[in-house]
Formats: sequence, C-alpha cells, structure tokens
Amino acid sequence: MHFVVDGYNVIRQSDALAAGSLRDQRERLLRFIEERRPQGSPAHRVTVVFDGRADVSSPRWPGPTRVFFSHGKDADALIKSLVDESASPRDAVVVTDDRAIQRWVRAAGARVCAVADFLAAGAPAPGRRGPGLSAADRDAINDELRDLWKLK
Repeated sequence: MHFVVDGYNVIRQSDALAAGSLRDQRERLLRFIEERRPQGSPAHRVTVVFDGRADVSSPRWPGPTRVFFSHGKDADALIKSLVDESASPRDAVVVTDDRAIQRWVRAAGARVCAVADFLAAGAPAPGRRGPGLSAADRDAINDELRDLWKLK
C-alpha cells in the first residue's frame, strides 16, 4: 500500500498539528506519521505532499516518509500525478478531505481515507504513552480526538 497524504489538508484538521510555524506543523505531522503509524503496517509507504511556491525549500526529512513540495504548482496536481504514476492505483490511498481530489482519486481506481479516520488510526492505545510526543502534544491530540468523537 502507498499512502499519499495531502499535508496541509491534514494539518488544518488538527489543532494539535496546526500549532506553531509552518515548519513546526510539517515536522509534527511527519513525526506523527512515523511514530504513530496511522497508515498501519510499517511496510506501507507514505508520501506527504505540501503546497509550496517555486522558491520554497525545506531540509530533507531524515525518516522513511517521503516529502514533496509542489514547487509552484498546485499540490492537488502532484497528488494526481503520484496516483497516475502508481503501478497499481488500487494500492494507493489518498488522505484528504478535499472533495474534488476525493472524486478524482476514486475515478482513478485508488482509495480515499478521510483525515479524521487517518488521525484516529494514529491515536495511542488507552493508558499507553507514545514515544517522542510531549505530554502537551499528547493531551492536545487526545482532546481533539475526544471532540471529534464527541466524548466531551
């Protein structure tokens, strides 16, 4: 399986991920993906796509998650090309709440994962501390999930 994540679309759906600078937000999302594995198996590949002007760059991410900036074009177009270039679109899962991308992805034969479902899949098991997250980040993520699940 290959998960293609609409980076800023996911970040905007999570108060915990959206705090701080854009760089902080991106790094927090990437750490969440690598530490919590909302994609399931560590064998599943993950590519995160961010919108970015032609002059935007960022240090190379050291982990296994691939990171692409759209460099002056729409991130949606880059997501579409990743699905198009896939050897088997049935094995691609696009994480986004963008309805236009969702329609296109389904028509291309790939799957869609809603952002809330992706974030919930990475939630820690009850009573278990997650590696690498501060207590404040864990609390913020848990509060957001409680709001999403209407447990408050």
